[in-house]
Amino acid sequence: MHVVIVDPSRVVQQKLATELEATGCFVDCFTASDLALQYIEATRTVDVVLTSLEIDPIPGLELCWTLRTFVGEKRPLHIIVMSSNTSERALAEALDCGADDFAVKPVRREELMARLRAANRMITLQRQLVEQASTDYLTGALNRRAFLATMEEKRRELDASDDLSVCLLDIDHFKSINDSHGHDVGDEVIKAVARIAGEEAPIVARLGGEEFAIAFPVLGVEQAAHWCEVIRNNIAGQTFESATESFQITCSFGLTSWNPDESLGIALQRADRALMDAKRGGRNQVKVAEPAALELA
Repeated sequence: MHVVIVDPSRVVQQKLATELEATGCFVDCFTASDLALQYIEATRTVDVVLTSLEIDPIPGLELCWTLRTFVGEKRPLHIIVMSSNTSERALAEALDCGADDFAVKPVRREELMARLRAANRMITLQRQLVEQASTDYLTGALNRRAFLATMEEKRRELDASDDLSVCLLDIDHFKSINDSHGHDVGDEVIKAVARIAGEEAPIVARLGGEEFAIAFPVLGVEQAAHWCEVIRNNIAGQTFESATESFQITCSFGLTSWNPDESLGIALQRADRALMDAKRGGRNQVKVAEPAALELA
């Protein structure tokens, strides 16, 4: 567990850090709350923030509120505030500002360990809920909602000059696979496509049924097309078994570049047009749509 301690006293920091490190925790200590805030925001491995209310330059209650604001729902973070003020009002204010727990100074070791065990249970549960909400139940790939959010986040992270290629792929004649071999075999086909795509593409999502999306941050369409061809060939070379026979499948791909001056929806429409071209052209191929293709169509 990664714990950040924010307290004006280095003596308190050292005492708490020694106790936590003895249990296997990784600990960072800060006297200045603004520096702690910057570190926590940039370091996604932080699990628990153990902070005093009496800190500067950002007061403890404001720190709690700010932390809770920027971590949102997708990043589990447990905040425990420490204070010598034992009034119900202080406790209520801390909880209202986003704290998860409250400890009275000086914090006893047994109490601290118990609160951290509770924090670990909550963080584990939150991570499970986040994973369930963002992944496809069958393949473990991203679901549609998580894919859209991930792509928007990647676009913000990249410079305007950085490439970002997005591709839609579809399993060819998937209905006939289900009809001929059964839905259990069809599920195995879907899982295999997700797995093979994930071996080459950094972002893979199942949008629904037999349709997937993959993305290649920092790669232009020429480079992305190469990796789509690798995925296409690997899928075509995979052999599946049913109760009656062995068989192989193919996929069609529609690829385009997502420009920073357009919405993701426009890029996905363009990729879908390219996918339809691939299917009309005989399937089992990668078609690339240039950014102007949709507007000129």
